[in-house]
Amino acid sequence: MKIQNIIGPKIRRLRHLNGLSQDALATKLQLLGMAYATRSRISKIEARLIRVSEIDIYFLSSALGVPMEELYPSVLHASDNLHEVVQKLKKSRYGVA
Repeated sequence: MKIQNIIGPKIRRLRHLNGLSQDALATKLQLLGMAYATRSRISKIEARLIRVSEIDIYFLSSALGVPMEELYPSVLHASDNLHEVVQKLKKSRYGVA
């Protein structure tokens, strides 16, 4: 399995913290204007099976009520070697470096 994004695990955690199902998050995203949001797409983002565009990140942060940078693993914020950390995150099943 090739990892397509590094924010999927954080999306899942934030969704759970907000008490949202994948269907509820997809509905919330649709109401915000992300017409292509579906439960299946949310599932694939969380499983890291698809890439996430910049506009997707904007909509997800709005729907989850957090700043966009909070969607990324916290280890990225304090890293001196971004490339190395991203490679570790891609190898990690749960998005933890």
